[in-house]
Amino acid sequence: MASASNPDSPEAKELALVGKVEMRIALTDTDAKLETILKTYLAPLLLKLASPNVSVRNKVISICQHVNTRIKPQHIKLPVEALLKQFKENPDVPLIRHFDLLYIQQGISRLPIAERLELLPILTRGIALDYSKSPQHGSQLFHLLLRLLSYFKLPPRGGKEDDELRKSLGVDDEDTKFLSFWFGKLVLLSIVRQRGDELAANVSCPGVAAEEYKFLTVQGKPDAWNPTADGGLNLPETKVITSKFLASGMFADRERFLPALFASADTNSRISDVGDDILKRVLPVTDLEDREVVQSLLNVYFGSSTSGGPPSVGIPLKIKILGLLSKSVASTTFPKEISRIVEEGLISSYDATASRSTGREASKFRSAIFLLVNFVARHGAGKDISTVAPGLVQNLKSFIEDQGWPTPNRDEDLELRGYGFETIGLLAKAAPEHTLIEPTVGLLDWLFRSLREDTSGKDVAVSIEEALSSVLGAFTTPLEDQDARSEFRQILLKYTLLDHPSKAQAPTGDYSDARKTFRSTRYVAARFANRCLPFHDVLARWIDILATSGADKEKHEVVEEGKKGLDPYWYRMLNATPNVSSEIVTGNAARDRFSFPDFDGLVEYIFDQRHESEDVEMDEGDEPQVLHRVKNFRTRFGDAFPTAVKFCCQVLMQKSLEEKNILIETSTEWERKLEITVSTDQRARQAVRAYTSDPQHSVSLAIVLRAAFEEVIKDDTTDIGPLGDTFIDLCSLCPENIWTQAGLIADFRSLEPSILSNNSARRGAASHAYGLLVSHQSCNKIERSTSLTTMLGKMQVWNEAIGGDLNKASGAALALSYYFSRLQWRQSTTEETKALLSTYLRTLFDMLKGATDATLKEASHLSIDQLSLFQVLTPDIVSEYMPFVEVAEKIYDTAKSGKANAILALGHFGMIAEEKAGDDVEKSDLHYVEEKLYSLHEVRQSEVQFSVGEAYSCLACGWDSKALAAAVDIENPTQNRQEWDDALDTPHSPERKTTLGTVLEKTLLGCRNSKPSLKKASVIWLLCLLQFCGHRPEIQQHLPECQTAFKLCLSDRDEVVQEAASRGLGLVYEKGDRDLKDDLVRDLVGSFSDNRSKMAGSVTADTQLFEPGALPTGDGSITTYKDILSLASEVGDSSLVYRFMSLAANNSIWSSRAAFGRFGLSNVLSDSSVDGYLAENPKLYPKLYRYKFDPNPNVQRSMTDIWNALVKDSSATIDQHFDAIMTDLLESILTKEWRVRQACCAAVADLVQGRNLEKYEKYLDQIWDKCFKVLDDIKESVRAAAASLARVLTGILTRSLEAGDSSTKNASAMLERVLPFLLSTSGLESSAEEVRAFALHTLLQIIKKSNGKTLRPFIPDLVERLLGLLSALEPEAVNYIHLNAAKYNLTEQKLDGMRLASVRASPLTESIERCLDLLDDSTTKSLVSHLESAIKNAVGLPSKVGCSRILVTLSTRHNFLFKPYADSFLRLVQKCIHDRNETVASSYAVSAGYLSRLASDPQILSTIAFTQSLYFASDDDRSRLAAGDIVLAMSKHAADRFAGVAASILPFVFVAKYDSNEDVAKLFADTWSDNVGGSRGVLLYLPEIVKLASQHLESPKWVLKHASARAVADAVMSITTDSPSAAAAAADEISKANAAILWPALEKAMAGKTWEGKEVVLAAFVRFVERGRQLWGEDARVAGMVSKIAVREAKRVNVTYRPHAVKALGKVVKAREDEEGSALVVGVVKTVVEDLIGDTDDEDKMDVDGGEAAGNAAIADSSSSGGSADGLYQP
Repeated sequence: MASASNPDSPEAKELALVGKVEMRIALTDTDAKLETILKTYLAPLLLKLASPNVSVRNKVISICQHVNTRIKPQHIKLPVEALLKQFKENPDVPLIRHFDLLYIQQGISRLPIAERLELLPILTRGIALDYSKSPQHGSQLFHLLLRLLSYFKLPPRGGKEDDELRKSLGVDDEDTKFLSFWFGKLVLLSIVRQRGDELAANVSCPGVAAEEYKFLTVQGKPDAWNPTADGGLNLPETKVITSKFLASGMFADRERFLPALFASADTNSRISDVGDDILKRVLPVTDLEDREVVQSLLNVYFGSSTSGGPPSVGIPLKIKILGLLSKSVASTTFPKEISRIVEEGLISSYDATASRSTGREASKFRSAIFLLVNFVARHGAGKDISTVAPGLVQNLKSFIEDQGWPTPNRDEDLELRGYGFETIGLLAKAAPEHTLIEPTVGLLDWLFRSLREDTSGKDVAVSIEEALSSVLGAFTTPLEDQDARSEFRQILLKYTLLDHPSKAQAPTGDYSDARKTFRSTRYVAARFANRCLPFHDVLARWIDILATSGADKEKHEVVEEGKKGLDPYWYRMLNATPNVSSEIVTGNAARDRFSFPDFDGLVEYIFDQRHESEDVEMDEGDEPQVLHRVKNFRTRFGDAFPTAVKFCCQVLMQKSLEEKNILIETSTEWERKLEITVSTDQRARQAVRAYTSDPQHSVSLAIVLRAAFEEVIKDDTTDIGPLGDTFIDLCSLCPENIWTQAGLIADFRSLEPSILSNNSARRGAASHAYGLLVSHQSCNKIERSTSLTTMLGKMQVWNEAIGGDLNKASGAALALSYYFSRLQWRQSTTEETKALLSTYLRTLFDMLKGATDATLKEASHLSIDQLSLFQVLTPDIVSEYMPFVEVAEKIYDTAKSGKANAILALGHFGMIAEEKAGDDVEKSDLHYVEEKLYSLHEVRQSEVQFSVGEAYSCLACGWDSKALAAAVDIENPTQNRQEWDDALDTPHSPERKTTLGTVLEKTLLGCRNSKPSLKKASVIWLLCLLQFCGHRPEIQQHLPECQTAFKLCLSDRDEVVQEAASRGLGLVYEKGDRDLKDDLVRDLVGSFSDNRSKMAGSVTADTQLFEPGALPTGDGSITTYKDILSLASEVGDSSLVYRFMSLAANNSIWSSRAAFGRFGLSNVLSDSSVDGYLAENPKLYPKLYRYKFDPNPNVQRSMTDIWNALVKDSSATIDQHFDAIMTDLLESILTKEWRVRQACCAAVADLVQGRNLEKYEKYLDQIWDKCFKVLDDIKESVRAAAASLARVLTGILTRSLEAGDSSTKNASAMLERVLPFLLSTSGLESSAEEVRAFALHTLLQIIKKSNGKTLRPFIPDLVERLLGLLSALEPEAVNYIHLNAAKYNLTEQKLDGMRLASVRASPLTESIERCLDLLDDSTTKSLVSHLESAIKNAVGLPSKVGCSRILVTLSTRHNFLFKPYADSFLRLVQKCIHDRNETVASSYAVSAGYLSRLASDPQILSTIAFTQSLYFASDDDRSRLAAGDIVLAMSKHAADRFAGVAASILPFVFVAKYDSNEDVAKLFADTWSDNVGGSRGVLLYLPEIVKLASQHLESPKWVLKHASARAVADAVMSITTDSPSAAAAAADEISKANAAILWPALEKAMAGKTWEGKEVVLAAFVRFVERGRQLWGEDARVAGMVSKIAVREAKRVNVTYRPHAVKALGKVVKAREDEEGSALVVGVVKTVVEDLIGDTDDEDKMDVDGGEAAGNAAIADSSSSGGSADGLYQP
């Protein structure tokens, strides 16, 4: 207090100052003065609240209390701006900030909108700091900001103002982060209705914590979001406003991300649409792999469990967040959170979720969870997934089981069920060791059972199958846990056997409902077996056998999967993946995964009764046990029986060969190769015999042999299939003790029904087996004798047999032949058997002589065949029953019909004939048989000749022919083998010394014969002789001759001949030495790589060069060389010989596909390329590469085979010889031969694909150049090939352009070469239509695919050229239709509209716009000159419209770049607007409108002047239309700029809208209505309108004169109203000033003659007189002129105009209260009446026309009208 009493103390001074302010405030006696004082002193007064003196602060507070009472009237403005600045400048004085904010909140609503918006930068600047100082003050400021934002107009997005918004508002990064955070929370805010006892501090809502809720509600203020309260806001509207504000340039993308996400999930579509839009722009630049981003999303998703923390967000936002997490691999590193999402979303909170979100939303939510888990399982790291996979899998299983399992409950979401199965599969695949690989393998069993029993439908079944496919990979590696491995195998077997008839009960329980159907699991089980178990696993192969066994009833896919598992090649293909190891470790031993099963283990497992058990004890040597196992297996698995036997036999053969290192290539033909090898290769057969002789295999062999035997004797009606041959092979290759062990010999009589059956194949197999078994010494003699007697009896009734008895007779004959032949070879013949044999032979030859039935004939031939082979028959024995020659003739009679058995029988029968020498040769039996075989060349079937060749080899070499390798099916008792591969003894046949040489020589001659049938037969015979007798010296000595013969046949037209020749050359090559091999290759290569004639040395006079009819000559056709010589001689032109021979060259060896079969020339060339001729002569490759693409498909295929054989690594070879190949192709592509041109195109296309540009860049110019030349080739197929090459080149270029920065250098290099070429006379300017079309297509592709950096340098030229092409590419028919539109009932405007639509939809337009999108500053500058040139030189509507469209695009989408050039183009458009085509002119007018957006004010004014000049100076309607188009376009497309110059243009618009042409008038009328509201708007521009109209009222052009007059008239009518009441009329008086402006123009408009429509002006004149009293009432001159004009117009004699004039006179006189007008009126009316009642008796008066009569009637009406009379006669 002491200091306060001291006047000099600081406290006293402060109190004095404050007192003075208080006094000033107190002395203000009006609100206005108070407002002025507060504006000056309120802020400084509040600043004193920072005083250290309490008295001062109290004084200020007391003054504020006084002020508060004074400022209650709302019209008193407060200095809000100063207070706000003071608030910001005193962050550390809470008292100042409190009072500042108090008055700011009161005063802000009293300010005009503009002043409020000026506060926005001050308010936002530093708002984050304000919040940090005081959250309470921060919440109040934020609320103020929201209030201001409702008035803030956002700048256009992407504009300069938008980009600089952050700078203009003065906010920093901290401020924008603060605002974006709270805007996001505001979007999440939902108002919670509080109970009376609820504390505001604890209130929260989803996503918003308690403190955040408090902040957003201004510290819990109840009316903060009540729009009806003072200062309250509307929450939905505020959310919309803030969402739009977030989209502005003020915020960075990272700041927008979360708020945009929140907005996109809002239920209000106005908010979510904005949020979606922002999110689309933000997501591409948001790094979802940032762990912080993922963590923030998870935090939002889960909320906080702490007190006062934000609750979990709503379901829609959770769905959005899950969608984002499903795109982020980083989210997979949060396994616990993922697990929590699943648990809360699917399991624990299922009911809560369902209550909050039902129906579709709940389904979408759970679908999103599944998609996330699916994503995590696919992309997550193993260590992350493994920690949560077991829990997730268990949760998902629980979810599915809660729906009902295995059968779902009703009304469950089956789509989610399918997702669940798929996700379980993916999780199990990602972490198998924690989910799948456990001792019980329970999850796999669960999935299998689900697949079998789930009844949800097909879609869910597909999902379960997908889950099983996912987990399959986990089992491809061997399971280390023995228990798990065992259980896994048993699961597969269980679900394979489940539906098998032998399985009475399902593994999952006893199903009482027999009608219930289940889904088959065989396919999946077989697939698991094939992929997860090694090939040597017997259980897996058993599963495959079961899968293939139900071929008729089983699905195709199951059978195919089973077959793949039984074929080593396809099994290897199924497992040819990097993650599948080729080694399986079992115990301490490693075994090849692809090795074959152990034969004994396989047989033991398959034929054992207990298929569920793996541990089986075997009772070796127990013969009844063998029979029991086979029969029991057959009973239970009858369908699988043939497949099981077949596979066991294949494994036996394979194991036998492997043991002796005889390898069979594992290929697609493995089965066939194995069969052929075992049946034809003597060494392979001996290897099998060695394997089967091992005693440890005896029981397994006995089981398989017995099983095959059971098939042979099974049923006499069904076909035995290949098992018959299998059984015979097994018998012949197994030791005979195995026969006994299998019980075959004891049961030999079981074969009799099959021998006597009606099935031919079964008869043959049973007969063969009968011979083997019955001839055995241990066979029961009594049973044998009985059986033989029975067989002989059946045979002997052959001549009386019919129907089935014929088959019995033939079967018995064949069985006996096998018996006697094998008995002979066993050397077991007795006197008893000899007698029986004699009886049999007599019956047999009788049958041969007398039988007419084909079955009996066949049986007799086969019998003689077997008896001859084993030397039971000799010429002497034969002669006892029938002459040798007659027997041969009988067999030949059947053989010539093409029967292979008869042909072989003839050859084998000839083996018993003796070879003669000298002159006796031709008389010998052997020669006779040889001639008969030779004559079989007449048989046309090619396959028959292979039988003839085999028969020839047997005839020529006897048992030395390899064709008889498998004929010895039992060992001779005297056989003595030292080594396992010693050859078997064979029967002794007559010696052959010269026969082979004779046959070979004859065959070689036949290969040169011109007779097609003989040539074909000979080359096939020669092939057979090489194959079966190639080891003989006779053949070795003649290999060169064989080579020559085969070479000549390579070019034969018959593909069979070519195939045989090719195979023959391969055999020659195999058997020859290195010199012979190189000679062969040299000849072959020279035939197409040398320049010498391809036909040299191979043409004789009778050589057929062409097919008959291929070259007709009118009376025949040219076929042979002799024909060519004759024709050349006749016409006197020797060149014909060379021409035709050149044609024939195309049919040479390289035209043949058959010449390069799998065994032929491909092998020759392949081997030679390694160490022979080709290895030293690489020049072949360019030629060969080109021939691969020859138009002739035969040549093409042949050369491809050669290439594949010759080149082991195609890519490396091409790289090595790339330059040579490319050079050769480019040199050859323009040769005279069309075949070469076409082939070169295809070859170049193939050569450049997939190679780096550097490899062929130097050739690029040549390639494009020659490609375009060939595009115009005379031959269509060549053009097509060139087009294909062009497409390839385009594809390479566009792919390079698409590659982005990595290929920018390559792409630029290619464009620099290609674009000038495309734009040159070789491309777009070519005279060839195909070339132009392709060049254009390529150009469009380049533009579409290029990135900006690559294409930008070429854009100016491209745009100019493309604009020109718009017209050039328009169909010519369009111009014709345009000129003759009337003929087609079309208008030019309609046609132009269609052309315009075509331009808009044109790909050229799209490409142009793509170019424009890539512009930058420098490119735009360069483009301007090209665009100007294009506009000036454009020809045709499409190009001109395209130019105008470009101007529009540049003005709208590229305005920043184009703005500097807008003025020049606006000037250029003024020239183009005069185009004769209205559509073009209109298009340019529209572009002028858009250009006006960017043009400068002077240029816009210049354009306005131009339009006025165009309108007023022209003489035609078109120019006035153009002026109207420009003005309307400016008004529509540059409205703001138009408004800026409205005073300059609207008067002109007003005048022009009264043009006499309706179209012109409409354009201007639309413009006026768009820019002026209401008729009174004329007053704004009245002086300008009247001035402009007055100028043109004196125009010599009637159109302008009339338009101006109408404009003046409408101006008068617009500023007045047509109200009949006197009061309204008085209120509507024209002011003196406006009347003075109007009168001169109106007077001028009324002058002159009458014209159609002048009555409008007359009406305006009357209105002026009625409403313009202030002028004519004071100005006598004007008043006088009014009367004068009224009388003058009434006296007009125009019959149409006169009625209006008379009425007008009445109205004028009525309005003129200042003078008496009756005298004037009487004079006028008198004249009118006189005219009406004129002298009707005047005969000379002419009749008036209709128009005059009508006019007189109107006058009469006007004269008699009451209204007019009132006007005429006033007291």
